[in-house]
Parts: sequence; structure tokens; C-alpha cells
Amino acid sequence: MSGEPDFAALLGGRVEAAAVAPLARYAELVERWSARHSLVRYADRRELVERHLLDALAGSGELTGEGRLLDVGSGAGLPGVPLLVARPRWSGDLLEPRQKRWAFLKLVIREIELPAAALRMRFQELPPGGRWDCITARALGAPEALLAWAGDHLRPAGRVLLWTTEDGVAALQGLAGWRVLSSPLPGLERGRLCRLQPCFT
Repeated sequence: MSGEPDFAALLGGRVEAAAVAPLARYAELVERWSARHSLVRYADRRELVERHLLDALAGSGELTGEGRLLDVGSGAGLPGVPLLVARPRWSGDLLEPRQKRWAFLKLVIREIELPAAALRMRFQELPPGGRWDCITARALGAPEALLAWAGDHLRPAGRVLLWTTEDGVAALQGLAGWRVLSSPLPGLERGRLCRLQPCFT
């Protein structure tokens, strides 16, 4: 957008140096496509970076070492794309059933050279018997069905990360079979990053 700071300047010093260029390119693609297809809502570039990219990266501390990620309902690639950029030792599957968003993600994977990401449209397209170290979802309306599925598709010590609200966390704490921890998301009033691990009683 004319007159606004470039994305690299907004990201500099806030993410690891190696991630600045691919994340800036990703933000440019989100900006261009959002103008035509309403991928994400934001007022300006600063809000796009802070409300969406840095919000997604709040989960990067959970992705230690190496592993495999499944991002459910990836939409514009949030949080999956920023997480895979920030954690290059991780690979992952981006699951997105909507055709236009699927096409956008296909472009993103090519443009930012993200070979670690595999794009799927339906759960049935995931590898048979596949298991993941981390399953993520952002702004998912009803996570109960996802959690019912996820329990059988997490590797040992695997977890589910949900970007939700204080009310969402309260609802999740009532679910049997899951240990729930949450922390505030940076810059989002009432936004919470919720970490769930299966527990056995």
C-alpha cells in the first residue's frame, strides 16, 4: 500500500533474520489477494503483521527440535505458513477445503519456496495412518470435532494448539481427556493461545 512501511521493515528485529524475507513475501501475497478475495481483515500493513503474522508465530515456541505439523482450516495459511517458515526443521500439511484459498496456498508454497508444506483439501487426502507432533487451528468455530479426531492422530507427547478467546478456553477446560493450558496472545485483547495434550485417567 502506498506510503506504508514495507513488510521487511515491520518484521525486522521481531522475527529471526532468516525468516524476514519469506515472511515479507508471504505478507505481500496476503495483501494482494485480500484486496480481491477477502482472505483476512486488517486496516493497514502494521495490523496485518501484528494481528496475523506475529499472532501466528506466538505458537513457534511449541515447535522445538524437528517434527511434523498439521494446520487444519489453514485459510490464508495462518498459522501454518509462518510457523513452517520460522521452524525450518519442521514439515507439515496445510488442510484447506475452499478452492480459492487452496489456490492461494499453492501459490504461497511456490513463491516463498516452502517445500516442507504439503497442501491437502480433505482429511481423506492425508497420509493413511498419519500422525503429527502438533495440530494447529486458528479461529476454528467448533473445535470439539477436531479434538475427537486429533486424539488418535497425535504422536506421543503431541499437542493441539488453538488460537481462541478467553471464552473458548473456558469451554475447552470442560472437555474430558485433555490437559489444557493457555497464555495471552500478544497485542490481542482477550486472545488466547491454547495448548491441549491428551491425558489418560
